[in-house]
Amino acid sequence: MRYLGRKVPDNGYGPLSGEAKIDLRTRPDGARLKFWYNTNALKFYDKEKIALRIETTINDPKPYQVWRNKEGESSAAPKSWQQLRKGVADLARRAQVADAANKRLAESLATVAEPDTLGDLLKPLGQPVVQDDRRLARPLNPLTGADGDLLRLLAQGDYLVNGFRNRDLRGDLFGPCADRQERGRQSAKVTRLLGILKAHGLIMKVQKTHRYQLTANGRRVVTALLTAHTANVQQLAAA
Repeated sequence: MRYLGRKVPDNGYGPLSGEAKIDLRTRPDGARLKFWYNTNALKFYDKEKIALRIETTINDPKPYQVWRNKEGESSAAPKSWQQLRKGVADLARRAQVADAANKRLAESLATVAEPDTLGDLLKPLGQPVVQDDRRLARPLNPLTGADGDLLRLLAQGDYLVNGFRNRDLRGDLFGPCADRQERGRQSAKVTRLLGILKAHGLIMKVQKTHRYQLTANGRRVVTALLTAHTANVQQLAAA
């Protein structure tokens, strides 16, 4: 469900009420692994261990958006992000969403085989970001503390397809908050954290939205951190 852009809390399934399925089939020409949430799916095809193909199938476009005019308005009216339609009118955007999901997932899978050591990946993060003799961002401490918690949060797949917004991170980092002023302070803190991650090249802003995505380097870093965090001493020693 997380790979298909659905948020899942630590306990239970939250507001998710759709059906989730996993299906593995072995065929003469290879294996196929398929994940569903409702009618949307991600599929992996292993063609006789020669080629790996990833495919996203969007039968329910409602969770996704397209930049267009509202229904019934003229083409001269201002555009905004609207619900993705199932008809041919938004076919190009639907293909774009699926293709982006395929590429993000392929890059995430590729990080498993990255030859870089953890030290090589993390060393630049331990230095401040400086441009034109001006410090843009402080160093990060990705292994421990709040910085490590934040990066591991981004590594868990919740935001892989649709990205993440300030309020998404605020809710996951601080939990529910009824006080409006406190929510504002939390949101401001998340804004500063997003600026630091962007300066280090770990995230990028999605054009014309308030959403962010992990960059290719960001995915390599957070995947390595999550792997190191969940490994035991014997596994780390063997690696």
